[in-house]
Amino acid sequence: MGTLVVDGSTQLVTNEDTKDVSESFWEKYGISYETFQNTYEIKPLAIPSSFEGHTIPGDLIYSPEASKNTVVLVHGLGGNRYTNYPVAEFFLKNGYNVITYDQRSSGENKAQKTTFGYWEKYDLMDCVSYAREKGLGDTIGIWGTSFGGATAVQAAACENTQDNLSFLILDCPVSSMEWMIEEEMRQMDTGLPLSYLMFWGNLVNRIKLGFSYGDADCTKAAENIRIPTLVINSEADEVTPYFMGKDIYDSLGGARKELWTVPDSKHTDMWLDHNREYCEKVLSLLNEKAD
Repeated sequence: MGTLVVDGSTQLVTNEDTKDVSESFWEKYGISYETFQNTYEIKPLAIPSSFEGHTIPGDLIYSPEASKNTVVLVHGLGGNRYTNYPVAEFFLKNGYNVITYDQRSSGENKAQKTTFGYWEKYDLMDCVSYAREKGLGDTIGIWGTSFGGATAVQAAACENTQDNLSFLILDCPVSSMEWMIEEEMRQMDTGLPLSYLMFWGNLVNRIKLGFSYGDADCTKAAENIRIPTLVINSEADEVTPYFMGKDIYDSLGGARKELWTVPDSKHTDMWLDHNREYCEKVLSLLNEKAD
């Protein structure tokens, strides 16, 4: 039973599921993939992973301003590096180079298992190291959305990575692997007690993968984060409920932090519903970081 829980909860997407971006996505965000590709200088990346030895596929997109500032974008579950392009364009226009990459089991990244940021953090740490080693960042920041927000927290909490970062932006971040798996089990309605499923799932996860659900808790990891951080969430979010962003915000170890909550947006739709204020909040963080 524990093996079934672990197998089901740590392979939530596949490369096949996430290899394409639908036309409706580009229409929803009002962006043309072809125009974007023709507007910006894009360098394909194949960064060696320091964890498990796979290749991290990504794009390095150069700001027209030949900037020394870089932001690494981390997509959510079911996305790939291209689904970050709408947000990438905002950063590019505001003087930041962009690294956007495929997370584990997504797009062209062949690494298996999805672990709510716990293993995913190593790919992100490698992307930050790449930006630093290639001289792409006097300033380096991270923007992560949803599942990618958990990855961003886990990576930024690591001392060696945080020392290379200037800011962190979390859009509807996942805070708890345990809560997400429990919710998944609840919706499956197996007829078995949730406590029974979670106990055996956690035990087998620890035996097979080497970490527990508690180890992947982003509220605990956030206590180690001291860089300026903006947390964005919505009271109407049913995927990563309001409390998740709030719990991470409350746990952040630094004094320079902000929680921006909207009342009405669905999961990760604040970029669309409140775009002007969203951009103002991010620019305020970037300007504060520069002071």
